[in-house]
Amino acid sequence: MPTVQVRKFRDIGPVIKAVRESRAVRQEDLAEQLAFSRDYLIDLEKGKGSLYMTRLFRTLNELGISVTLEYETSDGDA
Repeated sequence: MPTVQVRKFRDIGPVIKAVRESRAVRQEDLAEQLAFSRDYLIDLEKGKGSLYMTRLFRTLNELGISVTLEYETSDGDA
């Protein structure tokens, strides 16, 4: 299972995009499935965070808390 260490909110976006593309899922389809706009998904994949996400990651970093993302590959490896 691939893992990615995340230090900033904007580190998450490229992972979301890469996994979505590896599964051949279109932005429009994912956004519709999740019930939000494609524009929001585009911003998410570009790593545009909100004030709350920025504050969350500042707090995590200050406290020495690390965030690691794990995801299944498109071939189903866990």
